[in-house]
Amino acid sequence: MAKQVEENNHDTLLLQKIKAGDEYAFELVFKNYYPHLVLLAQKYLGDKDLSESIVQSVFVKMWENRKTVEIRSLRGFLVVAVRNKCTNELKHRQVVREYEKVNVHKEEAVWMSFNENVYLQKINNVIEELPEQRKRIFKMSRMDGLKYREIAEKLNISPKTVEVQMGKALKYLREQLQPLKKQLLATIALLMML
Repeated sequence: MAKQVEENNHDTLLLQKIKAGDEYAFELVFKNYYPHLVLLAQKYLGDKDLSESIVQSVFVKMWENRKTVEIRSLRGFLVVAVRNKCTNELKHRQVVREYEKVNVHKEEAVWMSFNENVYLQKINNVIEELPEQRKRIFKMSRMDGLKYREIAEKLNISPKTVEVQMGKALKYLREQLQPLKKQLLATIALLMML
């Protein structure tokens, strides 16, 4: 009991000196309470670095508000301040977890709204713009899976003509679908940021 009274008197004297701006008194309080408060914060948070950061922020706030804050019990004030900060941190973590859950659902919704049929329709529209013979050659090659020689035999043209027509068809498709490619890449990038 006598030890606690002596400790309280010592803390009261240190608090008066801190209120007057005595940095040495503040340093003594910091050195005396810091390890205990970090352990207390760790029990709440399970993270040493975060615990140290929270305790340091409590001391910084105490120093910044030293002239206006009335502290009756130094130990009680510090313990309550650290506990409150830890509680706020845990609440913040919960809010972040809830936000992430909602965000995952949003990401899924955006992905679901990513309608591949829209893109396929645009590609089909560009294919339909090809000249008739070129379109027929392209479809036989890419959709029916025929080799150039087979296409040439079916259409009564040379394999070289098939090759030239396919080259022109692919060049046209690349040019016409460039904006679609950029849009698709932008959509994918957006989805990855969610």
